[in-house]
Amino acid sequence: MYARPHARHAVVVLRNPDGNGTPRVVLVRSRRGDWVHVYLPTRPNGRTGWVRAHAVRILRNPYRLVVRLRAHRIVLWKGQHVVLAAKTVVGAAATPTPLGMYYVVELLRPPDPNGSYGPYSFGISAHSNVLKRFAGGDGRVGIHGTNAPWLLGESVSHGCVRVRNDTIRRLARVLPLGTPVLIRT
Repeated sequence: MYARPHARHAVVVLRNPDGNGTPRVVLVRSRRGDWVHVYLPTRPNGRTGWVRAHAVRILRNPYRLVVRLRAHRIVLWKGQHVVLAAKTVVGAAATPTPLGMYYVVELLRPPDPNGSYGPYSFGISAHSNVLKRFAGGDGRVGIHGTNAPWLLGESVSHGCVRVRNDTIRRLARVLPLGTPVLIRT
């Protein structure tokens, strides 16, 4: 990835597949001639870079997720139609869910489907602005199930977005990697 089109030296190198063996995806922000401006799954949140168009395969995706923190809601859109709307748990005041435009970078299946992450967990390109490390990882924010559905509607997580297990199962069936995720107040 380059800081600008026609730059001589890359500022970031992203492996494909990533360190977990997941195919590398990025979200396209814009295109300028033979260059594509993309969001990066790195710190700081919102970081972007440029890549030569011939180095990537651009796919269209009709889905997008919108997380509304104050409303404790997640909405899945397909084009102009709402496919799903559900209650969420979001970050606590001390570990808030970061605002911004992100995207799905991985789908994980935790070993215990009845555990705290539920049956599925999406890793998104966002990172906690507070936690540099969490649960052995780099503080990446996720959208996942929960074994505490009574907390839905609360702001008590470490920054992740939690949903009912049936909701995360539905999302896991339809969302491809690269799906945009807008987190707003």
